Amino acid sequence: QYSSRHQSYKIKCPRMVLPENWKRSWVSILQQSDYFVGHIGKWQYWDSKTEQLFDWAQLFEGRHWYKHWDKEIDGSTLARMYAVDFLEQRPKDKPFTLSIAFYPPKAVNDDNDPPGGQWFPTNETKKLYDNVTIPEPEMKNSFKALPDFLQKQGPAVDRFGTRYGSSRHYQASMKNYYAL
Repeated sequence: QYSSRHQSYKIKCPRMVLPENWKRSWVSILQQSDYFVGHIGKWQYWDSKTEQLFDWAQLFEGRHWYKHWDKEIDGSTLARMYAVDFLEQRPKDKPFTLSIAFYPPKAVNDDNDPPGGQWFPTNETKKLYDNVTIPEPEMKNSFKALPDFLQKQGPAVDRFGTRYGSSRHYQASMKNYYAL
């Protein structure tokens, strides 16, 4: 429905921020009601002016870890730090809203070395799965049931092998994914 209404068919489409579209957004409606509106993290429909559309914004996406000052921190910690900043800096005499969009636990590359190397959780959350064996679904028969052309070519075939080609790869991939 969004696509047909706004003619926005791709990520980072500038149509969302056109004045006639933006004025109907939840951000604009709350601002018109005198809310102080903040956003942290991923904003799907953005262009170079998006941060200016919020009263307060820190936009970031695309990785699990970020350089912050002189050290690497995970995206959840970065979002938490920005949330505290927002709460400390917001006007105390206005109602407010803050949305935090965490980066989804999706693979950020196709690296197979080490197994599970597409996801980068913190050591603290990764430890939660140290003594856990995640049950493996019967994927090989499901994969073999696909049409031949889907079994033999394309990035999905490569990703399947990279992530789930062996029990070791499956365990590492799923544990890192869950730990995000």
